[in-house]
Amino acid sequence: MKRKKGGWVVKRERPEESSRGALDFYEAQGEALRYSQSGALQRIQKQLTLKALLYAEFPEEAKLLDAGCGNGFSSLIAKEAGYSVNGFDVSPTMVEIAKRAGVDARLGDLRKIPFPARSFDGIFSVSALQWLKTKNDLIKAAKEFHRVLKRGGGAVVQWYPKSENEMLAAANAFKRVGFEVTLRVENPENPRKRRVFLLCDKR
Repeated sequence: MKRKKGGWVVKRERPEESSRGALDFYEAQGEALRYSQSGALQRIQKQLTLKALLYAEFPEEAKLLDAGCGNGFSSLIAKEAGYSVNGFDVSPTMVEIAKRAGVDARLGDLRKIPFPARSFDGIFSVSALQWLKTKNDLIKAAKEFHRVLKRGGGAVVQWYPKSENEMLAAANAFKRVGFEVTLRVENPENPRKRRVFLLCDKR
């Protein structure tokens, strides 16, 4: 990590920067299968999902959407916690893996969520938002989250912003479309352990 006037910046290159997008990375480069078979990645995903659900405090038996569900691992964790869960992902391979695992998953994009308006009590998204790089894409995603949430619903987004400025840009995008927004940053001074969560409430 290096320090700049605008806050922290992560030096390490990430897949989001070296590939053309999530679809290219998980499909063309064959990462979907590797990701689904990695015990280490599943352990990290479980930790992040449980922490996201803890922060969100969704009501018992809430109907949830797993936005960017990948192989459905986070969806299964939420189902085990008692929630009804639907998911979507941009990767066809990931969606098929999720379906085989028993997840109600379909193809979709954070910028164009494949569900009707006011369908969900809550949304959780783990390790997906970092694939959106422009202000316009962030606002499109924020509008879609707002659209499919019921009034009084909430969302929790865990992602890996490249910098503090990138983190704030995402928070501002969700705030701009009408959410009440709170940022939770765990271990802010440790780039290896830093975890960023965006909490959004639709009033």
